[in-house]
Amino acid sequence: MSKPINEYLEAQVIKAYLIDGHSHRRIQEEILDIPAPARGGGFEAMKILHSYGIQGDKKAILCSNRFEEEIETASASYKHALLLIKKYFLD
Repeated sequence: MSKPINEYLEAQVIKAYLIDGHSHRRIQEEILDIPAPARGGGFEAMKILHSYGIQGDKKAILCSNRFEEEIETASASYKHALLLIKKYFLD
């Protein structure tokens, strides 16, 4: 049974990808609580990330780039994703 999608759950998905570097499949299984087959799993997590303009090149980006640098050059949807991380997970 999947969890209802809300802002906090989306923030968890974004953090798991941008900070923790988790795969779409792992995020879908562990955070969204939706089964993800070994082949082709992770589409629900990917849909959330793509809705914020987050593509594969951003995986674990906040491990190598400072938050302030990322938000400075972020597009509107990506900036919104970063602000969700700040709201829920950063001081």
